Amino acid sequence: MKQYLLVAISLFVGSAMAQSPCDDLNVLSVQYSPFTDTIVLVKVENNGSELFSYPGFVLINSAGDTVAKEQTSFFGIGQESEHRLQVRNGVQDPLENFEGDLELHTEFYDMLACTWDLDQSLCITGSCDSLFIGLENYGGALVIGDFQWTVEDEMGFEVETGTFNMEASSQSWIYGLCLPSGEYSYTLEALGQPSGGGPTLTVSGSRSYSSATLSEPLDWFNDPASEIEFPFFTFCEESPNGIIPQGTNSGLPTVVYNTERNRLSSSEQITHLRLYSVLGNLVYEESSSDFILQLPKLTSGAYVAVILTSKGEVRTKFVVN
Repeated sequence: MKQYLLVAISLFVGSAMAQSPCDDLNVLSVQYSPFTDTIVLVKVENNGSELFSYPGFVLINSAGDTVAKEQTSFFGIGQESEHRLQVRNGVQDPLENFEGDLELHTEFYDMLACTWDLDQSLCITGSCDSLFIGLENYGGALVIGDFQWTVEDEMGFEVETGTFNMEASSQSWIYGLCLPSGEYSYTLEALGQPSGGGPTLTVSGSRSYSSATLSEPLDWFNDPASEIEFPFFTFCEESPNGIIPQGTNSGLPTVVYNTERNRLSSSEQITHLRLYSVLGNLVYEESSSDFILQLPKLTSGAYVAVILTSKGEVRTKFVVN
């Protein structure tokens, strides 16, 4: 009898200490789509065996109002996935810090499976955020050849440029950048004779298959170049969580980066410079009273320069070394 009692106690303790399937479901990020504040993107990673059949995420603010809701479109949650939640009109100001809950429902919203407390911004929280430009072949034949690409900011200044070769063995090209909020354009030009297929320019906030993506076909038989103009977290620009501090002037100085001379020039006097890697690490800092700054020699790569001027204005500029 004593032996049976010990077994029963052991089973009870083991059951009480069992881990919830929600503990294996990590919320990687909850953020507005980079191109519109009408969509919230929820990225999750499932490290357990629970499938969470026919999931649907819901964002609920501290007042109990439904801010955004996902239309069920997944059979389950595998390893890593990105979910699109449609924002209800007039419920949440995107410039304010979000406080509330993220809920996961399953079986077409028949069951509440998991809940997470949130207290965060839905906008850019660092000096820049990830953006991926690409070229995809969506039709017919192979796309083969050399291409030139350029990303420019709203003032027409070149952020970054480069070339790549599309081969028969790989019909997809993608390149990642880290951009501050603003208006941008992505231009792609074929450097040789067209080879066929359905070449299409893409701009996305992540590498996820379900990520919000902008696209534009490259009709290279009629024009060797194509362009996508796109906003990037523009609704976050005046946010305390954005890169432009609250209370600064809206008119920003003009900043130019000279690639050959590795220096920055500004239309207003520069009082302070911080240089970040694309991962957000501070790699160089300098106080100044000049209009032109000579940058130090750095490891080859992309950097984000954050400049403070004598008028208290902040400007960011991409630096490719």
